[in-house]
Amino acid sequence: MATTRSKKFDDKQDILIIGAGIAGLAAAVEAARAGVKVTVVDKLGPMHEIPRGQVSQTGGECNDTTRAGGGGLNRFVSQGPVEELLQRHAELGWGRVSLDLLRTYFERVDKDCRWLRDDLKMPFEGRRVKGGGSGICPFFYKVCEQMGVGLFFRTKALKLLTKDSKITGVRVTNSQGEADFKARAVILATGGFQGNHEMMIKYVGPEITYLPLLTGSPQNTGDGHRMAQELGAQLTNLTVCHIRTTDKFLGTGPSRHMLNLYPLGIYVNRNGQRFVDEGVADSDTIANAIVYQPGSEAALIFDEKARAKYYQEFDSYPRVREVVQAAQTLEELARKINVSPDRLKEVIGEFNSQVKDGKALHLTVPKTASAVAIDKPPYYAFHPVWPGLNHPLGGLKINTEAGVLNLENQPIAGLYAAGSIVNWSFGKPYDIGGVRSFKGSYHAGGTCGLAVALTFGRIAGQHAARTI
Repeated sequence: MATTRSKKFDDKQDILIIGAGIAGLAAAVEAARAGVKVTVVDKLGPMHEIPRGQVSQTGGECNDTTRAGGGGLNRFVSQGPVEELLQRHAELGWGRVSLDLLRTYFERVDKDCRWLRDDLKMPFEGRRVKGGGSGICPFFYKVCEQMGVGLFFRTKALKLLTKDSKITGVRVTNSQGEADFKARAVILATGGFQGNHEMMIKYVGPEITYLPLLTGSPQNTGDGHRMAQELGAQLTNLTVCHIRTTDKFLGTGPSRHMLNLYPLGIYVNRNGQRFVDEGVADSDTIANAIVYQPGSEAALIFDEKARAKYYQEFDSYPRVREVVQAAQTLEELARKINVSPDRLKEVIGEFNSQVKDGKALHLTVPKTASAVAIDKPPYYAFHPVWPGLNHPLGGLKINTEAGVLNLENQPIAGLYAAGSIVNWSFGKPYDIGGVRSFKGSYHAGGTCGLAVALTFGRIAGQHAARTI
């Protein structure tokens, strides 16, 4: 079969990895270091072929690794006691998260990141991977080639092959047609299913499926989920997604960029209704809550006191003058964001009264330390704030050795998984006081999608190699 990177695709390998993101490539390096023959296939082109500047845009030949900043791979400092982190994940994950997986992650993520930096010599710039998420995979390509790992792009996996309930290989296709390739173990690292409308409607629902913005890769269409299900694999916690705040330019949104400023304001929807507790809500919580507001959009309202206190955050936001409206009165501001002036004055007045009473941040749990009255002009509105779908958080259920589990919670022999295809987090919308909000464990502390992919990619590669 013709390929696009390695010269020859041998039809016999010990381990075949489907997906060339950070999880798949970390698995490949680990397995190759164990002395087994490894091949990686990916239906897309190499990530470094993406023109500079296109990486952060919707579309393009890339997986979700390239959409991330890479800063989350800096785990060289304490993230807090493991038991406290596990308790918080259990609470914010509604009791549905796997504490065994999280414990495994917390206990080894530090050394996994040091392995990337110190052993493999991945370049870092201060606290971040050089080049961000888009710099990780091209670096791994070089390491894989040095170790003799076969890399085959624009080669799509169609079906997992088995005999007597054991993995025997993978059927793939590319421009030259279909072929079956033997393998003694397979690692799935194919990402989420945000690009598959049928799966999104079935598992997540129309509100999130039809969001106007997709910040994750549209080419992640649940291929690995489908192939694993054909072998009886178990899917879990499929109803929740990682959703990010963004602006009309696909920027990061105020609750990702203005981390100190945004809790000093309030979010309102098109009807001028406040719908989330800004004092305890992170970016994902806010973004998930915005999904269920009219038009799936919101505005963050704050005043000159907040802007002046954190002017560096404000001034450093990209194209800030184009995404933030300013006005000397609330009536003028309301007209600029198409909200009823009377309603906006009313909700701001209610909030200011609650600040005096110590009940301003009341929608979830009382917390008033950061609440300040919105009363000093000029007034500002970050508008519109939109939710962007990144990827589903639900996926294949695995054990602590990255083995894919069947419906009886038994590992499927020779099948492993890592990355966004795997479930390790959970959350859900809930109603409080007639307002739909959200609580989830994605940001419960100490976790990062890239770091989780790295850790379980290494685990998958190590354990798959041991079974050979």
